[in-house]
Amino acid sequence: MPTAKTLTALSNWNTALVQTLNAHRQLLVVSGSAHYCKDVVDQLTQQYRDQETLLLGTFLYPGNNSLNIAAYRHVLGAEYSLAIVDTFDAFRPNAVLAVAGTVTQGGLMVICCPDFNQWPVYREASTGHYLSYGEQLQFSQLRAAILMQFGDTSNVAILRENYAPELPELNSAQPPVAPPSPFKSEEQQRLFNLITGGQPIGSALLTADRGRGKSTLLGIIAGHYMATQAQSVIITSRYAESVNQVFTGVLLTCPQVTQIDRHQVSFNELTCRWLPLDHPLLTNITDSTLLLIDEAASIPVPQLTALCNQAKHLLLSTTVRGYEGSGRGFITRFIPWLKQHRPDIHHYELQTPIRWYEGDPLERFWYRALCMDTTVLANGEVEPEETLCSSTICYEALDKGQFDSSTNRQLLPLLMQAHYQTTADELVRLYDSPANNTLLAIRDNEVIGVLNYQQEGGALLRDVANDIACGARRVNGHLSAQGLSMLLASSAMATATYWRINRIAVLPRFRRKGIATTLINRLLQQAKTAGVDALTTSYGATPSLTAFWNTNDFVPAKPGLKRDASSGEYSLLMFLPLSQLMLDVQALITQRFSQELLLHPAPESFGCQAPFSPFAVNESIRACTLTILEQVINGSRSLQHARGSVAWLLETQSEAITDNESKAVLEDFVANSNKLNTLTERYRLSGKRETERFISSHIGRVLTR
Repeated sequence: MPTAKTLTALSNWNTALVQTLNAHRQLLVVSGSAHYCKDVVDQLTQQYRDQETLLLGTFLYPGNNSLNIAAYRHVLGAEYSLAIVDTFDAFRPNAVLAVAGTVTQGGLMVICCPDFNQWPVYREASTGHYLSYGEQLQFSQLRAAILMQFGDTSNVAILRENYAPELPELNSAQPPVAPPSPFKSEEQQRLFNLITGGQPIGSALLTADRGRGKSTLLGIIAGHYMATQAQSVIITSRYAESVNQVFTGVLLTCPQVTQIDRHQVSFNELTCRWLPLDHPLLTNITDSTLLLIDEAASIPVPQLTALCNQAKHLLLSTTVRGYEGSGRGFITRFIPWLKQHRPDIHHYELQTPIRWYEGDPLERFWYRALCMDTTVLANGEVEPEETLCSSTICYEALDKGQFDSSTNRQLLPLLMQAHYQTTADELVRLYDSPANNTLLAIRDNEVIGVLNYQQEGGALLRDVANDIACGARRVNGHLSAQGLSMLLASSAMATATYWRINRIAVLPRFRRKGIATTLINRLLQQAKTAGVDALTTSYGATPSLTAFWNTNDFVPAKPGLKRDASSGEYSLLMFLPLSQLMLDVQALITQRFSQELLLHPAPESFGCQAPFSPFAVNESIRACTLTILEQVINGSRSLQHARGSVAWLLETQSEAITDNESKAVLEDFVANSNKLNTLTERYRLSGKRETERFISSHIGRVLTR
């Protein structure tokens, strides 16, 4: 329990923060037992009882006053004077960055954590999102690095149980000259004038870091056009809560609106309303309607492009600094699409913070602590041809214990530049997952290439291998082991050992110079020495990527059936066999790939032809296929993971099938495997589940007879 002296010191310091004119935001770290942290939080929430507060994490306060740590995206767009992150629950970099962006000028962000000596080895309440099945975290290098930065940063306040409080002197900012109402920065006013210009609405994209007023500006523009151009407005976003600031902006330029409900206002028979992304009205937007898309980077790219094709008048805003859904996918995939298909949409960036002041120590601390201060890297062209002697490039393994080194601080920015799914949360996997390792290519102290790989399979899956093989069990991680085990209905594939290449990236100006291939070859040699059964990789398939992996001797193994939410691409698992075990099943894997590709909804997207006929007949493919179909009949395997096997059965055993009714049903299934609803209607079934049971029963009838 904190001493009375500690609580008094905290109360006085916090009172001074609240009363200091133009005070910068502050970070307070509270470290100790759960009881100690709760007592401190209780005092803080009492002091802020009349202001907006947030408690993210449910370990310290499991009741209704706290928000689940995984729900951090729901606070985007909100503003808090006091925001508390409970890391007893979990330390999630994405969540920390999101919460830091909600704290208003002069506000306080609090990190509650176990005692500094215990935090790196502490088992989090909701741990495991980054650990594969069977892995155990022994020591968190990331949390240890964050602790070092807490202690090394002079303006971080620390309350540590059984230690004297460390409460730094409070600093004030020099506020900028206020622009005319309703704008909060000259930049907001300038962009408003550029976009509106006294003419009918133009289309625009606004990007910025958190707290720059982009959502409010979106609303200011929308309110202006409601009032002056008689245009209705539709707002959409992934989360309803994120658009509160948009409605605030609407009220600034159209104060006459009437509130209908929390998601809709009206003015002179015009409406401004929020609609969820799957609302049918979004597929029929009139030319006189302005569509606003807020936090666009959190929306899957295919859905986003569809919306942009629907709306003639369009305003988008988003944050892209690493933690908003598919932020890099938005930059690397959506913006190029936008330039090509919607050249009328002008891209503007906001730099000036309005939720806090320039030089804000809270933003600066977290951007540095989580390697976000250098993530905005130029996608430059490849430099003129130069000779890269092998001696000038050093290849070495990532030293997880040197998080704050210059080399390590370049790792996340390079990965974020190259991979649309990389966010700050990747730091947890890079530094804390025992099975995750990284190779670096370094030239003149600059990281120019990265290969990250994950160890999978082996003894960790021995107790669940049979369940994985038949489709009855799916565990966390082990993508390759589980994918190949399911593909062949083989428990031996689950317990084989794999090194899966999870990320590979090269700086733009060094691409096409053999660096990625060299990294792969170095990993290959290490894998052979370690006795690994196979190298694998899985990625959003494009013909060019598939060609790259083919060039490096990887062959296709398993096509994904669902499009990735961020990229709109299908995944493709490829492998490079190393051991005799994998060489012995390579032909069978290739045959099964040919089966699965046969009925895939977009086989051309993988950029590869089926190496063998999907209807090859031999004892191994026969035994594998019949095992898969038996698993479907007994209910352990989903029908969608047996579609190619059904086609094989019909093609190769046609003359032996005497049940004509069942044969006709299965032929119907093969012809409509990508639109099961057709079969649901044709056979008057109640839904997808009953349709699959219906088809499975006919598979059973065929095999029985």
